[in-house]
Amino acid sequence: MIKMRIRYSKEEEACLLSHHEVQAALVRWLRRSNLSLAYSEGFNQRVRIETGIPTGVGMVSLQEYVDVILVADSPISDRTAALERTAPPGLRFLAAVDIPLSAPSLMGQPMILRYEYAWPHKADINVERMKDHIAAFLALPALSVQRDNSKSRIPKDIRKYVLTAQISTRTPLRAHVGVFFDQSGTIRMDEVIKHIFGLEPASSPMPVITRQSVLLNMGGAFVDPMDVSTQLSQRQRSQGNRQD
Repeated sequence: MIKMRIRYSKEEEACLLSHHEVQAALVRWLRRSNLSLAYSEGFNQRVRIETGIPTGVGMVSLQEYVDVILVADSPISDRTAALERTAPPGLRFLAAVDIPLSAPSLMGQPMILRYEYAWPHKADINVERMKDHIAAFLALPALSVQRDNSKSRIPKDIRKYVLTAQISTRTPLRAHVGVFFDQSGTIRMDEVIKHIFGLEPASSPMPVITRQSVLLNMGGAFVDPMDVSTQLSQRQRSQGNRQD
């Protein structure tokens, strides 16, 4: 068996799909590509795939990832050609690499995510006030907000998840935010709009949100998810040198 990591983008009509609908579209795409897919055992067999942190409905993503288990090897060039040829509307194939079967799952590693928020050209937003609100948020040591679940209201410190935030252009208004994700969670997009930008999501023009990049934490270094093989090899060599 081999594990293949695929990078693709989610654009156009695919942005309106839920996470489960995107997963279903991925499975149909992989089957159309005639890859030697591995299936789970049991009565209700499923294609063995592992996806990364999902994007919200309506959000564009320039970097999405899925790990696929294959039962037989074949030239990577043949597989990438098949994936590019059979990609469904809105899911654009970008690249694929083989990674070790022992590589951690995408969701099992801390990561840094970078987002762009782009408002309509004529959006009535006070840019100076937003700039001041961003600076005030970044100066906070912590910010606890209440999140509702099915049974209770849970406080969450969202400040610790925000690494960077800045306005990149004023006309049209665009801002970039770098956030941290781990097993404890991350900041939500509506929380970014409200607590970082100082806007009310219900009454302000909604921006187009685009995930622009993803970096994984591999042994303390944040790396491109497609470079996981190189990082694992370096870690193994380092461990071998320490043992010697």
